[in-house]
Amino acid sequence: MTTLTSDQERAQRLEQLDAMTAREWATYGERLRDLEGAEYDTTESEAWDDLQRALDHLRDERVTLDAAAADTPETPS
Repeated sequence: MTTLTSDQERAQRLEQLDAMTAREWATYGERLRDLEGAEYDTTESEAWDDLQRALDHLRDERVTLDAAAADTPETPS
């Protein structure tokens, strides 16, 4: 695999991770929409925990991508 292909694939995966992050935040907001009082409090706590787990997973994948990119040798021009 060439560096160009790796760079393109990494860029595409980063775009996917950005979209996944946006979806996770949207899901969090949707879970809380139209809730009030105790129902909001209970749901918000659960939704926040779920969001943090999802964001941690996405963050870990970004770190893995960054580490792989750092380990990929540059091809001479």
